[in-house]
Amino acid sequence: MLVINNDPAGHVVNMRTTHPLHYDNRVKNQPQYDDVSTSFADSLMKALGKVNDLQTDSEDLSQKMIFQPESVDIHSVMIAMQKAEVALSFTRAVRDEAVRSYRELLNLR
Repeated sequence: MLVINNDPAGHVVNMRTTHPLHYDNRVKNQPQYDDVSTSFADSLMKALGKVNDLQTDSEDLSQKMIFQPESVDIHSVMIAMQKAEVALSFTRAVRDEAVRSYRELLNLR
């Protein structure tokens, strides 16, 4: 390539970037993606673990209310029971929808 007075001559013209959004010839680092199936399985197991934790906390507070009524407030027991019930009903709804979707996919054949 022939350069005269810092201006390129010929058919090759270098592009100058003047704005951060303009094209440059540097290779951008591509983000690394996790394995989707592993991350979905981990997320599902974490969610089910939280539902289980809510259930066991509710059961523990209920038993504590029976055996040591002075140590636990009735409001905290009722709140824990409602949280566990809502979490379990949501989990059931998600499970039912997943099973329904799977059956619908099987019927498409």
